[in-house]
Amino acid sequence: MKLKYLILAFILPVMLITSCKREEDRIFDKSASERMTAAIANVYTVLQDNEAGWMMKYYPSSTREFGGYTIFAKFVSNAQVSLTSDINDDVITSSYSVVQESGPVLTFNGFNKVIHYFSEPGLDNGGIGADDTGMKGDFEFIVLKATADSVVLKGKKSGNEIVMLPLSGTEFETKAVEYQEASISFAEFGVFNLENSSGEISPLTYSSRTFQDASDANSKLLTFRVVPGGLEFYEQADLQGAKFDKLSFTAPNGEYPLGYYSDANNSVKIVPQVTPINMWFKDNLWSMSYNNVGATGKSFWNDARTSLTNNNIVLNNYYIGTYSGLTSMVYVLQNGAVVGLITHDIMLIPGTEDQVKISLDGSIYNLGGGFGVAYWTAGLNALTTPFQNRTFRITADDPNKPGSVLLTDIGIPTNTFRLFLDDIDDPFNN
Repeated sequence: MKLKYLILAFILPVMLITSCKREEDRIFDKSASERMTAAIANVYTVLQDNEAGWMMKYYPSSTREFGGYTIFAKFVSNAQVSLTSDINDDVITSSYSVVQESGPVLTFNGFNKVIHYFSEPGLDNGGIGADDTGMKGDFEFIVLKATADSVVLKGKKSGNEIVMLPLSGTEFETKAVEYQEASISFAEFGVFNLENSSGEISPLTYSSRTFQDASDANSKLLTFRVVPGGLEFYEQADLQGAKFDKLSFTAPNGEYPLGYYSDANNSVKIVPQVTPINMWFKDNLWSMSYNNVGATGKSFWNDARTSLTNNNIVLNNYYIGTYSGLTSMVYVLQNGAVVGLITHDIMLIPGTEDQVKISLDGSIYNLGGGFGVAYWTAGLNALTTPFQNRTFRITADDPNKPGSVLLTDIGIPTNTFRLFLDDIDDPFNN
């Protein structure tokens, strides 16, 4: 009996405590739904209250192998946002919203080339990344923080932290131009060496705004954005013992003719090198014309002219090289009404800096006016024949970023093409 009463004596206070809890205040003053509504309203308010806009430090892909970029956003209403970036000087307005999931989510739900460029398939973004996934970028972001001094986001796909900082005055326009100019200047470099504090020099592997120590295939990929005056990294970088999160650019001088990037202590230098002429050829778009073709090629151009004329097709411009990330031949037809490209492989010959092999890849892209295979078989194919599976040596008077190059077929010396960065209109008559 004593045991029963002891048990009852223990249970009774617990029951009393439990019943009392029902009378205590609630932990939250508002329901979960009310709190979510308030959080979404706060995001809208923060984004729009700064009428000058925001600068977004954007990194596509969870592994960040495509580098980082800067997007400028101006939220003009609860539904409309204007975007531009360091690689796109267009200002494009589209829709956006802040929606409810497990927390507020900022979604750029109206197609906007400025930001959706990073999430489009490779087939649509110019061949960057895989045909189906492209650069694997986000256009929907979990909002981790939204205050007047910063908005911190997390990419829903990538998981990358994306920080937005407030702009002031006319910085949406002026800073965008500064970043665009910095990106254009940096894009002129394609080869880099690493110089450590002891003056030892080793090559760096560079691709899409990332560096990697070429001497260590297992070294971490260092991802950065191009900013005015230097490079800013996603996280602290460690390169041969030097730790840094930003590198500043030093202008060219006698010792460094293309300048260099270094940390605050000059403990490491990333030094741009003269781009090999075959890489310079591949990375640019070159204009062609009949009068700059050698004896072998002229016969094919004559055949092309006859076929195109018979099919009532006018060729206004003809190019070879890289266009929108694709190595290709580009055709402007019918006085600009029809534009398209057909992909071609331009392979750098290993062990050389002046040789390429060119061959037809064959993917067709309509850039306007319904360009398709019918134009190819109506005479454009003859223009490609003297390039097909041929290896060329490239020469130029100026080895550093020449505006004109000469391609000479290694197997057929009369198969030559002089190409120009400047446009040549009416290629059959120039």
